Parts: sequence; C-alpha cells; structure tokens
Amino acid sequence: MGDFMTTTSPILTINSRCTVMTRVCSAAAVVLVFIVARSVQAEEPRDFPPGWLPVRLLDDDSAWSDFRKIDDQIHLYLPRGDRSVRGVFVCFVFHSGDPRELARLWDFALVTVPWPLEYDLGHNDKRSGRYKLGHPTQDMGLLLRYLEHAAEATMHPELKTVPLVGWLGQNGSHMGADLNQRAPQRVLAWSDSFPNRLRQYPELTQRVPFAFAWEISKKELNEQARAYKPDDQPVEDLSCRANTYGFDHGIYSKFNFFMAYLDSCIALRMPDEMPPPGQPVRLKPVAREQGWVGDFDPISQWNPIAHANSDEAKAMKYPVWMPSEYAAWMWRSYHSANPDVKLTGPVVEYRKKDGKWGGPECGLGYGGYLAADTSLMFSADATGQYEKIEFHSGHKVIAEATGAPWKATGVQLAPGLHALFAVGVTSDGHRTASRPAFAIVK
Repeated sequence: MGDFMTTTSPILTINSRCTVMTRVCSAAAVVLVFIVARSVQAEEPRDFPPGWLPVRLLDDDSAWSDFRKIDDQIHLYLPRGDRSVRGVFVCFVFHSGDPRELARLWDFALVTVPWPLEYDLGHNDKRSGRYKLGHPTQDMGLLLRYLEHAAEATMHPELKTVPLVGWLGQNGSHMGADLNQRAPQRVLAWSDSFPNRLRQYPELTQRVPFAFAWEISKKELNEQARAYKPDDQPVEDLSCRANTYGFDHGIYSKFNFFMAYLDSCIALRMPDEMPPPGQPVRLKPVAREQGWVGDFDPISQWNPIAHANSDEAKAMKYPVWMPSEYAAWMWRSYHSANPDVKLTGPVVEYRKKDGKWGGPECGLGYGGYLAADTSLMFSADATGQYEKIEFHSGHKVIAEATGAPWKATGVQLAPGLHALFAVGVTSDGHRTASRPAFAIVK
C-alpha cells in the first residue's frame, strides 16, 4: 500500500478505514487515484487515555516549530511510508530538536510524546495538569499497546516487535525499567534520568545502555565542586554519565548528547539482517568489557578514556560506559569544562543566537544537514597557545591546521550522525577538546 497522504493537513488521522491517495503525474495533468484499504477495527479500544487514539500520522511537511506546540496528542511518524521500519524511537517533544531527522537516519518509526502525556506513561508531574482529566496514571505497557494498535491501523506489523530506543525526560530510569520488564528483548538503549534515581534500577543498567547528564553551575565549577556527586562506589554497568558544565540551557545540549549516544548503541546492537515484518528481532548482545569507559571524576578539558578491559580503565575512579571508541571521544568533548577552543564551522555547538536557541547552523535537530559529496571547510577559534588544531569526528582526525586562522578545507564526511569537535594541541603535547557540534550527513 502506498504512503498515507492528505490534501488538507500534514497530520492525518487514521480511523477504522485508511484512505490512500496516489498521485500519477504527467505533463498534461495530475490524476488522483483513491484506494480504500481494509477495515482495521470496527471500534477503537476504550482503555486509552485522551490523545492516544485514533492513530495520527505526522508527515514531513509540518514545521517542527509549529508541531511541537501540540501538547495533547500522540503522533506517529513513518519515515518510509509503506515500507517496513527497523525500530521505534520514542521521544519527548518538550525542548527538543526535530526527531524526524533521527527517525529518517535510523530508519525507525517515531512516537512523539508531549510533555503532559508523560503522566499517561507512569509519572505524575502535576505542573502539566494532565491528572485533572480524571484517568489514572498508567505505565509503559500503554506504549506497547499503542504500538500494537498502530501496527494494525497502518499495516506495519513490525511495530509490535522491533527494538525500542527513547528519551522521555528525566524520569527515564523509571520508565525505561518498566518498559524493560514488559519487553526485555526489545529495549535497545534508553536515556535521561535524575542521577540518584537511576541507581534504584540496577537490573536496567546491567542489561540496557543508558545515558544521563546534568547541569553544573558556573559557581560550582569555579569552586571545583560537582553538582550531583557520583555514588561513593563506582558502578560497573552500562550507564554513561556526563555534565553540561555551565551550559546556559542544559536540556537542549543533553538532547544532542543522548541522540549521539543512542546512535552509537543502534550501530552496536541492530542485527545485520532484519527478519520478516512482525517477527521477533534478535538484538546483538552487549558486554561491558567490550566497550569503552571514561573517568567522570575530573572537572577537565581532557578526561581519561580507555577500552573497558584495559588496565587504565580499571584504575579509573568513576568509570562511565560507552558502546565504542567513537562514543568515548564524543563523551569527552561533551564533558569538557569551559574549553578555550571552539569549533566555528561547518556547524557549531548548540547555542543561543539572536535571542533564540538553535538554528540550522547548530546542526542536529534543526535541518542543518551536511552533504556527503561536498568538500567542507572546518574552522576553529582558540585563545590558548596551541601548536596545532585537530578537527575530529569522534576519535577520527579528519583534518589539521598548524596556525591561525585555524582552518582546513576539502574535508568530506560519510553519511551518518557525526560528533564534530576541535582539539587544541600544545607544544608539550597537552590537549584540550572543544564542545561537540552534532550534525547529520546525508
């Protein structure tokens, strides 16, 4: 069956029947052919809270800045229309970039969850007022039932079985643990939690890669103190912790960090070949000793990182886990404390410009794509005394500059999600990492 389409609105509601419009174009005219699909349900289930059903499809035409204002409806995005997807990405739409870009990159379906509807999935944040509607706070089983219903409504049977990744705000530990209990073979990776609450769910982080981060104030940074200290004893699990170190609005930068972490986990765990739609998907196993770790403890511009099975890793005070060397270098640049090196092109770290957060020049989440077949110029600003500047995509040095102005031309990047940053190198070998700028290359 062809893509679901509508002539009146970019958001399509699927009721008991699905109408598909196929456009046949010629030089003379445009012919609209309407095909009526089979009935999927005579009556919608009644045990869904308001805003979940009927299934509403989100397309590519809606401006994200307008769509994210919708705070009372769940939407489903299918990046390839009638073709099968490889997974499901469940994403908060409260303070985030456009997660459709990631759904397209990963070939995942996207379920958008406005902030108030967090209540339906098991967390009662009374600021949202959702509890006033009268239905009880539920659990992550609601998400699974929604995907089952959406599978029938859209004729995408794989929605019942494909792997799940997600970001649903700082109660992700509770929600991720609940989901992992209900669908233990499907949760590929998860993200975001209050630091102390994640430790209440050790069974989750023993099996599921989990990224979380927190802001630290400039005052606390200047005092060389940590805003939420690690546990007295380091935890050897699959969790990855970082700090935003004085970033003016941490939730924006955290979104980018979480997405880059999930991207690496997807690369690690997805099977090489997908089974037929609707059949169980066997994720690749994940073992802590096969990944990388970084030492959370120093407030530094160059935190130690090492392979998890190395002697250097075993000597770390507060090791945090990453799925790959690329992710470890990305984490180190994200975790940097007020570096004096900044990447200025071809994209920049997430920042405020003209009084607003974000924009295409900030890369991930706002349409700032880079083209894989284009020669790019990389540039950086540095206030320290550096002998050279290395331009990185994760652990890979993609270009170098040996004098100011710090620029390198003719750089080409492979398709995918990149964590781009600059590294300043002094004459004695000391290194400083800039904060990363995240970009999708296609």
